Amino acid sequence: MATPEAELAALKEELRQLAAYLHERGEKSLKLSRQFQEHAQSERDASNREYDLRQATMLDYQHHVWHEIGNLVEKLLKQHEQ
Repeated sequence: MATPEAELAALKEELRQLAAYLHERGEKSLKLSRQFQEHAQSERDASNREYDLRQATMLDYQHHVWHEIGNLVEKLLKQHEQ
């Protein structure tokens, strides 16, 4: 059976990996948001343009949410590393 120190170290590593994953997801959402924005600018059909703009807005919001959660995980890690 692992010691409490080893279990805590393993948990911290998993939290680091989770934070990295969350930030990666945030960047992917931002990239998709920009693609929808670019497509909306080139779209001639108003309904398609509106859809692309809504998607871009939603993905940009997701980008911020993913990073916010990642930052909270990092903050939790820092509190327990002191």
